[in-house]
Amino acid sequence: MVTTESHQSQDLMVPAEIQDLSLNLEMEGEEQASPSSPSAAFDPEKFSQGPVNAITVLTLLDKLVNMLDAVQDNQSKMEVHQVQMEAVVRGIQADMTRLSKSHSHTSNTVSKLLDKSRKLSVTMKEVRERMERQGAQVKKLEANHAHLISRNNFKVLIFQ
Repeated sequence: MVTTESHQSQDLMVPAEIQDLSLNLEMEGEEQASPSSPSAAFDPEKFSQGPVNAITVLTLLDKLVNMLDAVQDNQSKMEVHQVQMEAVVRGIQADMTRLSKSHSHTSNTVSKLLDKSRKLSVTMKEVRERMERQGAQVKKLEANHAHLISRNNFKVLIFQ
């Protein structure tokens, strides 16, 4: 997790070398570079570069702080976006689960309907075969009846 502590609550630590440099500058102004003073060993070229370097360091530190703030902001935005994406993914997973259950139910229903259709088809075949047999028997009876009428023999045969 990202800490939301701002850079403003942090203390700025100045290295001891820079503090010594600022003390040397003050003492040099009071003493006019006596040979026994510590500022006598101080290089004037470094002195002229010191404030520029300190300003540069402070500028860079300020830019670094701004960059860190931007990174923290982006990170918090990314966390919010990730939470939203997780919610969307959970919703999609729930929809997929419901769709899977619905598909399973539909598949079971279709399977049952196909079984019933097969059974009905078998039954229809059996009924058709019986009807064809009965039709053949009826034709035989009609043929017998026509033959008996043609011979004038009126015996009636009753079939059940």
